[in-house]
Amino acid sequence: MGSGPARGGTALGTALFIVLVLLSVAGFAITRAERSSDDLVNSVELSPELTDGEARVAFRLAKADDSVDVLIIEGDPGADDAQVRALALGEDLAAGEHVYTWDGITDDGDAAPPGQYALEVILGEAGPEIKPPGRIEVAETADEGSEEGDG
Repeated sequence: MGSGPARGGTALGTALFIVLVLLSVAGFAITRAERSSDDLVNSVELSPELTDGEARVAFRLAKADDSVDVLIIEGDPGADDAQVRALALGEDLAAGEHVYTWDGITDDGDAAPPGQYALEVILGEAGPEIKPPGRIEVAETADEGSEEGDG
């Protein structure tokens, strides 16, 4: 008879453990579902530098959007994220992968100065501004270096 309370305590402990595991799994599922709504732009790939005068920009949209801006912005540390070049403005994009190339030219038609540049994707007319990690490096050309020494 002395083993009765011990068995009851073990059963209660097991039941509590199972309830805690189920609550943890449910909490994880809810958090993941909430976070997935933030994963509107994913699988982002940026060329690390201009190669043969071009950088590849690719990303996947989780769902279609009828007014997407795809921008190259300043990406140097401490920069103000100003727009450098619009690759697309107000574009109607389906869900799935989208690929653009940037030729290192600014919206003004000038070559972008040496530095780092980033991608910004703006969804919807007032949608979120998504700035995925990664940078495109525009290196100083040999011409730029020799121009400084020639003057």
